[in-house]
Amino acid sequence: MIAGMRRANGVKDWMPKRSREYMDSQRLRFCEAAMACFSRNGVVATNLTDICDETGLSMGALYKHFASRDELLVAVLQLRLEHRNALLRGETWAELRDALLRYRNDLDGLPFWRELQAMADWNERLAGIRVEQAGLILAQIKEQLARYVATGEISPAFDLSRTTQLVSIIFEGSLTSVRSSGDLHIVLEDLADYLDLAVGVISD
Repeated sequence: MIAGMRRANGVKDWMPKRSREYMDSQRLRFCEAAMACFSRNGVVATNLTDICDETGLSMGALYKHFASRDELLVAVLQLRLEHRNALLRGETWAELRDALLRYRNDLDGLPFWRELQAMADWNERLAGIRVEQAGLILAQIKEQLARYVATGEISPAFDLSRTTQLVSIIFEGSLTSVRSSGDLHIVLEDLADYLDLAVGVISD
């Protein structure tokens, strides 16, 4: 057999294989198109035809990557949470705090995010992804806080595990829908102060 070729449906014609890079880029294209449609129409109101129209690709191409709409939702959630984990890093506490603030600001511009998160409350596969990624980001933040303590940047009142949980509670609490109006809303400037207080920032 010629390298990089495959027999199509058992006949003698030969067709080139799709590269892994091509397939990954097409999968990402569907996920990004889904998020664009979700932002305009909402998650529930978006169907697979809308997403194919957004990409300019066929339904057959979509089904090469996702066996169902639920599988596409899982991929979108995974992509967004991995993106979050990549963003929430900093060599110093100030850098990590700024990354948290930028990410919060980014989420404010993604109206579909709360809807997708709410769907994870009753969809077992989505919930599993959210729990898995939550464990990863908490471990990542805890490791970073340990470095900041070692360099004398922060002096938390609690142990690192509880301090990490407190940072998470403050951040996630700033995203809840009940705080999205009026005096209940946590503004970015206040969120920065709350986070500094949680980790015990040491002033010069």
